[in-house]
Amino acid sequence: MATIKGQNLRILVGEDDEHLQCIAAATNCVVHVVANIEEDTTKDTEDDWLIKEVTGLSWDVQAEALILDEADEDAASADLLQVGLEYVIRFSQTAGAAGEKNRDAIANEMQWTGKAILGDMALTATNREQSTARLNFTGSADLTQYTPSE
Repeated sequence: MATIKGQNLRILVGEDDEHLQCIAAATNCVVHVVANIEEDTTKDTEDDWLIKEVTGLSWDVQAEALILDEADEDAASADLLQVGLEYVIRFSQTAGAAGEKNRDAIANEMQWTGKAILGDMALTATNREQSTARLNFTGSADLTQYTPSE
């Protein structure tokens, strides 16, 4: 069984499905999916076990990237995204050595897409260190599985 290297799991972002690009110079990404679970036990419940029920689903994405001094036409520059706007977000496995900068999506079951709002962006510029952008997206529509076209 082979493992997948972190550089081959990427977040793509864009205004719509047709204009998705990997986040340029990304260093880290997290996709977080949550099932909200609440107790559904009443006084009429006959046994001692608590009954639990899923009452909602939510998801969010966090990404970190270096801030580049030159625009990369083939990728989305994290510092140029706007807080408060809704974007299409896609989590995808990309081609390794065969791909262009680990940006070419490959078809497999580890592919999710959905709409999310960029709710938080932090730009960090520490003295004598590389500047970074941290992005936090909150899902605003269903997160669904997809298969990229070949």
